[in-house]
Amino acid sequence: MADKSLLSRATDSTTAPTPGYLYNDIGKTLTSPQACIETTQYLINRLSSKNNVHIKKKCCKVLAKLIVHPVNRGMLKRTLAQNPASIGAIKECTAWRGTMDAVTGDQWNVELREAAKECLDVVYSDVGECG
Repeated sequence: MADKSLLSRATDSTTAPTPGYLYNDIGKTLTSPQACIETTQYLINRLSSKNNVHIKKKCCKVLAKLIVHPVNRGMLKRTLAQNPASIGAIKECTAWRGTMDAVTGDQWNVELREAAKECLDVVYSDVGECG
């Protein structure tokens, strides 16, 4: 599994974007099917159990970026696609209606829905499949 501290930093609850180097650092650890399974479980559990829109959005973004990372050779994509509960958790985010923010309105919720849609598009696309 990818280092939990890397995953938690990549999916923290702040509004700041995930640093790009974290995607690469996490992706380099996904060299075995077991590592892909454990990483997927961690991210989907975090996606399902947290009500913070920023955590949910970042989980979807991290999954989308890791799926196309060349090191895992499509293993993460297969792991995710073969687990109906994982796909269901991402699909729930496509219809997310969180609380409105006083300053930004519905912006964060819209961004989460877009990130979830992007994640599903990557899971079901043929592009980026290396193995």
